[in-house]
Amino acid sequence: MSADKDNIQTGRKGKPKWQLPVAFVAVAAVAAVAGGVIVNSVSGSGDSPTTAASGRGGEQAQTVSDVTVVGEHRGYDEVHQGGEENLENVLVSTEWLDERLQEGSLSDQGIVLIDISEHLASSELTPYQEGHIPQAQYVNWSEGFTQPNTREFITQDEFTELAQSLGINEGDTIVLYGDNSNWFAAYGAWVFNLYGAEDVRLLDGGLHKWEVFDGRELTEEVPQVTQGDWVAQPQNLDIRALQPEVLEVAEENVNDGDSDVTLVDIRSKDEYDGAIGVDPAIFGGEATTIWGHIPGAVNVTWSTIVDEETGQFLPADEIRAIYEEAGVDFDELIITYCRIGERASHTWYALSQILGADVKVYDGSWTEWGNSVGVPVGNNTDQRAGLWGSSES
Repeated sequence: MSADKDNIQTGRKGKPKWQLPVAFVAVAAVAAVAGGVIVNSVSGSGDSPTTAASGRGGEQAQTVSDVTVVGEHRGYDEVHQGGEENLENVLVSTEWLDERLQEGSLSDQGIVLIDISEHLASSELTPYQEGHIPQAQYVNWSEGFTQPNTREFITQDEFTELAQSLGINEGDTIVLYGDNSNWFAAYGAWVFNLYGAEDVRLLDGGLHKWEVFDGRELTEEVPQVTQGDWVAQPQNLDIRALQPEVLEVAEENVNDGDSDVTLVDIRSKDEYDGAIGVDPAIFGGEATTIWGHIPGAVNVTWSTIVDEETGQFLPADEIRAIYEEAGVDFDELIITYCRIGERASHTWYALSQILGADVKVYDGSWTEWGNSVGVPVGNNTDQRAGLWGSSES
């Protein structure tokens, strides 16, 4: 996943009409916007799901036209952990963690340490099975958090079971770290917050800071933990955006461009422009038929707010200045997206947990949007781009 640290682009902002997800049918139209190509869509009637059966008596296939997610609106008070007042409430240093490891059992100190790494070979960091930070447990971001074949998260009860199997108790501090500047650790932090965890922190700089920059100890020993008692809440839908909500924002950007929600596309400039997609040989399952961006989104590449050498977040005032320069209004709702949600969660962590803004993650992101029929797409190349691009591609 390429990074372009020089990429900060601005766009028009949109406003969603606040409602729970509903069924919609997209109708395609074409309009020129800001020098790019916009494929516009209009929300339609909510038709009932239809069922088709094979003439040979095979399994039935159901076409689902609406989105159903079990959750509730709990606001942002329980999500914001006071990072603005004290950064240690949301980000802990490698020194902080090392001191507590020297004291002995993290569990006895009310701390649960979890590695959530992607394990790409390009990270050049040690995979968990070969070595990890002492007393860390491991969660596979896809198998651990999502249901098979749906990309929806595991249920509230299943998340409770997962958390308790990690030894998490009520009142514990959950510290997450990973490779790739904490992409999937931040994703994990967002998911834990989604299900109501109240004290979730990132190890600033992640595994790179610990292993490479600091040269600290790794171990192959897997900790044995006692079953915890923490219980998940329903998903907090105030920090998660689903496609129908984002579609309303995009349509308002296309139609009038005068609204109070900011979309932040954290991908590289070339991805945002629609000049490139992904290499499916490396990122299987992340390719899309259409390339570009959601209309009105500003583009601030995730790596812009990270120190290249250490992998740590930049100082809070520098992060705020970067987003304000791009046109982000911190008094308005912000929705972040990327390709599958992990880099968007990294930006969510900076905007929400470090800076205290009200932020949602559109976890469907470009793999959902760029494979949907009829949704509006901005493309700055003035060409048909994507796997279903021009006839010359």
